[in-house]
Amino acid sequence: MKFLKIPAAVLLLLGASGFDLKEDVDVYASKVEAFEQCENWKDEGNVVVYQTNMNVAEEASRFGLEHPAPVTVHSASAKEMLKYAEKISEWNHSVDSFLASHPTKSVKVHSRICDYEPKIKVFAGYENKKIQEGVWKDEDGMRGEMIKVKSFFYQ
Repeated sequence: MKFLKIPAAVLLLLGASGFDLKEDVDVYASKVEAFEQCENWKDEGNVVVYQTNMNVAEEASRFGLEHPAPVTVHSASAKEMLKYAEKISEWNHSVDSFLASHPTKSVKVHSRICDYEPKIKVFAGYENKKIQEGVWKDEDGMRGEMIKVKSFFYQ
């Protein structure tokens, strides 16, 4: 019975230390090597690209880049002021048309990420199982979450 006490004590210590036996742990000779391995692992994961609506600030910014507002006229004749007012009116109609079209943007989401934890000399690998398994959707309950699954320690 004495021989069972040692493995039981080891398991108890591992559990008390917060060591996760489910987590895959690798140790590398250098920080650079650990980083590269984590990045390679990340790149092997899946990526989801989906369309989503832009928020008002993004819409305004995008429109402003593609269609700058007419330049104001400070000291001009009445005729030039009328031309400027016409340009502003046309530009405002363009803004309304653009916003009515409900512009979208592409969003890219990786199934894996690497997070650097310098105090314990590790690059932690997090994974979203829903993306990795190909069942992810941009809906409540279908986005999944990032869970730590790998550790890339270095000396």
